[in-house]
Amino acid sequence: MKAIKFLSVLPAMLLTLCCTNVKSGAALFTPLEYVTTDISPAQEGFYRNPILPGFYPDPSICRVGDDYWMVNSSFAYFPGLPVWHSTDLIHWESCGPALSRSRDFLLAPPSNIVTGSYAPQISYNPANGLYYIINTYVAGYWNFYITSSDPASGQWSEPVLLPEVPGIDPSILFDNDGRAYIVSAPGRDAIGETKLYAEDNAIVLFDFDWEKGITGERTVIARSGVHPEEQPNALEGPHLYHIGDKYFLMCAEGGTMLGHSEVIFEASSVKGPYSPCPINPILTQRDVPDADVRCTGHADLVQSTSGEWYAVFLGTESYDGEYNFNTGRQTFLLPVTWTGGQPVILPAGEKLPTQVPMGDGLKALAAANRIQGVDTRQPGPLWNGHSGLSDHTLFIRNPVSGSLKGLSWENGAGGAEDFDFNKGRLDGPFWHIRRSGEMVLRGKNVSLRVEDNPSAICQRITSTSFEITTTMSFSPRREGDAAGLLLFQNHDNLMTFSKTMDASGEVVMVLEEISGGEIKKHFSEKPGPEEAGRRVTLKVEAETAVDYVFSLSFDGGKTWRRIGEALDAHTLRSSYYWGFTGAVAGVYAVTGE
Repeated sequence: MKAIKFLSVLPAMLLTLCCTNVKSGAALFTPLEYVTTDISPAQEGFYRNPILPGFYPDPSICRVGDDYWMVNSSFAYFPGLPVWHSTDLIHWESCGPALSRSRDFLLAPPSNIVTGSYAPQISYNPANGLYYIINTYVAGYWNFYITSSDPASGQWSEPVLLPEVPGIDPSILFDNDGRAYIVSAPGRDAIGETKLYAEDNAIVLFDFDWEKGITGERTVIARSGVHPEEQPNALEGPHLYHIGDKYFLMCAEGGTMLGHSEVIFEASSVKGPYSPCPINPILTQRDVPDADVRCTGHADLVQSTSGEWYAVFLGTESYDGEYNFNTGRQTFLLPVTWTGGQPVILPAGEKLPTQVPMGDGLKALAAANRIQGVDTRQPGPLWNGHSGLSDHTLFIRNPVSGSLKGLSWENGAGGAEDFDFNKGRLDGPFWHIRRSGEMVLRGKNVSLRVEDNPSAICQRITSTSFEITTTMSFSPRREGDAAGLLLFQNHDNLMTFSKTMDASGEVVMVLEEISGGEIKKHFSEKPGPEEAGRRVTLKVEAETAVDYVFSLSFDGGKTWRRIGEALDAHTLRSSYYWGFTGAVAGVYAVTGE
């Protein structure tokens, strides 16, 4: 009987033991679990769009042999530039981030969440066997490139800076004759020209010697869009292709919101002159009144091993109205048709399908596929006790950004405190993951409501239907100490569900919705005397696309207690700050000292 009694209290003893040795200001979390009920599979003989659900914008793609490689924007989130590998264009496995070192991520506070890594392009140079990612780093060192001999390894060079290249969204063409070119999209005023209207961009071309750098003078190859008389918004995202005896310049046009589109120009030589192709735009949903997917554009083309052409591009899925979405700009895939000697991604007025029939070439690729891939709708736990933080981890800005103030590409990152995400997934600047799988998250005196790096570890929200849970042990010591769940769009629009201490010294559970920088909803509840020192399981459920419901449990999830009212998911919509980033969710801790 004594043995039975001992066994019956053993779980409680272990719970007590695992809650000890947590320093003041730190919280202990079990692995964050994210589950979505949005799991309807593709129909037989079809694939499902988006191919990368969630905040994976501005895709760029290249093929080398039987392998396809893709990269996405990440803006001010660290680590930067997620890289992917596929053999069938549908199933994608993560290769980890290309910008994994904090010293290569020069983003000093204060910095808006939509600064950072814009619109990368990935390409392959057969002359030296290296893959290139070229990128604009806004509010840092602007245009640069990095290289890797094996993107699957997650190992990339330090940035090579390109101060001669103005504007945004650069890309590289490694041409058939061994020459190479860089194109980018500056405002016309940045190259000494007069703008016709506010968002008037040019596309400029540079000769690029991959051993020596930029050579020669720039050439302006496009201005003001396909129809300058219509004053189209922001000709950008240029990609240059040499296909057959023609050069094609493909660009995004119309801005990244509802007017977004993709347009294309052609020339007989790489430096032009370029003329708009007869069919333009070659992709848009702005004229489709019942569109399920909106804001389509910023595309890249790839030819498969069977000779077929495909396009990857960004799009958004609205939950109501025309421009409300929390999942950010996502990655879509469509086959490309050639009409009159030019590529067309989607005919004008045609609704973009989310269930896409697979042609013979794609079926053949799928039959030979050797990659299971990652379902970003169900990304799995955010960390574990073996490998630490997952590939889909996001930090709000550089986790050691405080050491980077005043640095830029002009004076380099010398002396900056360094952190390599790929080597520090178990231990980092403000966290430690135990072998048991629990995370010790050390609070920082950095508010979630300022443009800095808080003590927060997050992942993308990938659906309008999800549930997030974690169990936390935390003992606030002073007013201002807090830890719990975070849902974040930017420092002015977020939700927190936390344990904290109020001005009277009482431990309270607090739920807040911050919208437009102001507290829109606030609910607080004092735990009972026996509950205040216990572990608490926190949960948020997307009860509908616009109603987020928060609950807690003090008995490991056996019984749940709802806190306050549902919070309004519109607070996290991506239309804030131009819609560049999607909403993220995670855990956080802050100290009041």
